[in-house]
Amino acid sequence: MNQAQKRAHWTAVIEQQKQSQLSIKQFCQANGINYQTFFYWSKRLLSTDTTQTLQPIVFNEQPHSSPESVVLFFANGIRAELPAALNATQIKLWVDALQ
Repeated sequence: MNQAQKRAHWTAVIEQQKQSQLSIKQFCQANGINYQTFFYWSKRLLSTDTTQTLQPIVFNEQPHSSPESVVLFFANGIRAELPAALNATQIKLWVDALQ
């Protein structure tokens, strides 16, 4: 089972528990689910949903930008002009800071 399938499986299991009107402990016992595993996936799915965001970045060549710079346009309206000589780590730091 790949990660996407595991996520889908545990999302369904957690939803079944919510609809079952059983306590988590009772639900796990009735369905042969390890109690700690249930909590691991509950926490993992909850934390993933609240922390992951996807921000598209549009790369356009602009006639007014110099060849020594790269201009980034973020979906939130921010425009950033960065030196083209930056390495990938430095660019990632800037992108993370601007989002």
